[in-house]
Amino acid sequence: MPAAVGYPLKMTPDATRSRRDGPSFASFAVAVTLTAAAAFAGYQLRAVNNQLELQRSEIRQHEATTQELLAEVTRMRLEQSAQGKGAYALLEKLQTYAPMMSDARVTEPDYQNAKAEVDAILRAFEALGKEAGWEPVMARLQAADPRKDFDEVKWLLEVAVRLDLTAGKQLLKDVMLGLRLPNPRLRWFACRVMADRDINLTRKLMRQILLTESSRGINTDRAARYSMPIPDQAAYAVTGFHNFVTRYIQLDDPQTEDTLLQLLNRVEHDQITIQECVKELGRRQCKRAVKPIKNLYDNPPLAQQNPLFFGHVIDAIATIEGRDSIVWLESKLPTAATDVVAARIQKALDCVRAGKPVIPQVTPK
Repeated sequence: MPAAVGYPLKMTPDATRSRRDGPSFASFAVAVTLTAAAAFAGYQLRAVNNQLELQRSEIRQHEATTQELLAEVTRMRLEQSAQGKGAYALLEKLQTYAPMMSDARVTEPDYQNAKAEVDAILRAFEALGKEAGWEPVMARLQAADPRKDFDEVKWLLEVAVRLDLTAGKQLLKDVMLGLRLPNPRLRWFACRVMADRDINLTRKLMRQILLTESSRGINTDRAARYSMPIPDQAAYAVTGFHNFVTRYIQLDDPQTEDTLLQLLNRVEHDQITIQECVKELGRRQCKRAVKPIKNLYDNPPLAQQNPLFFGHVIDAIATIEGRDSIVWLESKLPTAATDVVAARIQKALDCVRAGKPVIPQVTPK
């Protein structure tokens, strides 16, 4: 008989199980489908990445081949426009164009042309190779005057390291240490070239130079401690020793702060060298530098009352200590050596009181 009106139909156990299990089965099916789709997408992505990497590898090979062809064609062009052949023709071209890149009287178009020619000469030497290029280059370096032929010699250092990386690095090391081609400017240039090939070795060498030399020459006791050879006297940076500091800072050595802190306490260094150390330690907000930098304000190198130096000291202290520098700055304001120094102290005070960063003064070139 049909069920009475008003009473619910009684469900059989099979029907109840089907209604309970139906959604779970559907969810499971959806999950399986999504998993399979994700796996397929991952497989496709890997396949695409592999194909892209293969294409990149092929492009790199094509680029290398193109560069080799360009270098060879460049070498042939340069040889045809010179009286000689091979390395000697390239050396002849370098002697012509290298000085033009640093001559202020050269017009901009001529400078750009000289730059393009020097780049071409470097490529051509690479195409020529060590076997044909090394001995002529070394012979020219042997005969060159590091001072008179500076513009040519610096590019020959670049040529040497391109012809033979190992021997070229040894040459650069000797130049940096002042043992070959003694000239301060060449030492700084060799640092740049070496940094492009071996940054860790460059950091080590520059660190040792800073810790053993000054504008007065080399400290033989410290040199012996680091097993450093004694440079040729012509390699000493009697003026411009601070350039060693600026180039060292550019290397981003992990030991930069330790090295510069040591220089702050060396009485043999000139004021501008110490100034470069102060500026960098301030920029790095080195807490350990606060005490020695404050001491430099009271006892500047060589007792020189240089407002520019005092300004960098003030900026460094304000940058490192922030609001904690207020008391020190206020104590120095009444006894400022000049109105310029007083104005710099007041500007630093205004910045730290307002919670603003101190804008360092610009050092005139």
